[in-house]
Amino acid sequence: MPLVLDTSLLPAAQRAEAVREAMTSSIAPASVAVAPPGHARIAHWVLGPGAEFLHHVSSGHRLTRTSRHLQSDNPERISLGLPVSGAVRMRHRDLPGGDRIGELQLVDLTSPYDFLVEETSTVQALIVDYSHLGVPVDSLRNAIPRLAASPMYELVRRHLLELPGVLDNLQPDPALTFLGSSTVELVRGLIASAADPDASWLRAASTGTLFTRVTEYIRQHQREPDLSAARLAAAHDVSVRTLYAAFAAENEQLGEWVIRGRLREAHRELAECPTATVASIARSWGFANARHFARRFRDEYGISPGEWQHGVSRPAVVTPATNSGR
Repeated sequence: MPLVLDTSLLPAAQRAEAVREAMTSSIAPASVAVAPPGHARIAHWVLGPGAEFLHHVSSGHRLTRTSRHLQSDNPERISLGLPVSGAVRMRHRDLPGGDRIGELQLVDLTSPYDFLVEETSTVQALIVDYSHLGVPVDSLRNAIPRLAASPMYELVRRHLLELPGVLDNLQPDPALTFLGSSTVELVRGLIASAADPDASWLRAASTGTLFTRVTEYIRQHQREPDLSAARLAAAHDVSVRTLYAAFAAENEQLGEWVIRGRLREAHRELAECPTATVASIARSWGFANARHFARRFRDEYGISPGEWQHGVSRPAVVTPATNSGR
């Protein structure tokens, strides 16, 4: 567990101030009051661009975010919190609830809130930038009072509840990146399911979700030669036109995305398998034509597949000439 604070390692006289400082910077600017002597154990994971996860076990304290704090230059963010044990009270946008252990707390961090921890409690929260989530502020605010009625509520609640244990046993990449993307998509789905179904942002959000699902499908099937647009569209129950539009919205081309991913894996395997033939590795990654593979490989990496495989003029780090995917 990547700890940012463990007050048991500090002298008692320094603990309250350490808790105050850590909580001031852990989510967004706010006033922090800590009941002395104060103790906390705070873990923090970065789940990818614009997303992080916090796990707090801490004594009584209060976080108050006022209009004064909203004038800072910090990123606009949301928090999806889950009190796991203890006693807490959340007041946000004059909405009821926020006091029950085990219930989700969706908070728009661009508006004031008051969060009180009355005794030693365990709280965890997913923090996501609005720019990464792709949900308008007004739509998120409208979804807050409807959240508990969503059919996805229990799925997301259990996901957040089990997330610290999973993160503790996960290698940093690429699994962590995939888990972070999936977690953000789950939260986006939860908000979409609780939002006004006629909201204009839902179409754009669904397109973004389609791009994520398709690129993950491509990664899992890169060795298969028939990754055509028709197959990918059918696998995701959309038209080919919709599929192309999802990639265009990300300034990507479907065919190039597939080829770059295959080249990246062939590049890795060539270095790991010096006795295999270039043609066999090319075929194993969906390239039926060895000459086409060799040309694309040189265009991407500035070196032939054979030279790269046998270390001829191999630089310390070979960086693709173009973006190799996300």
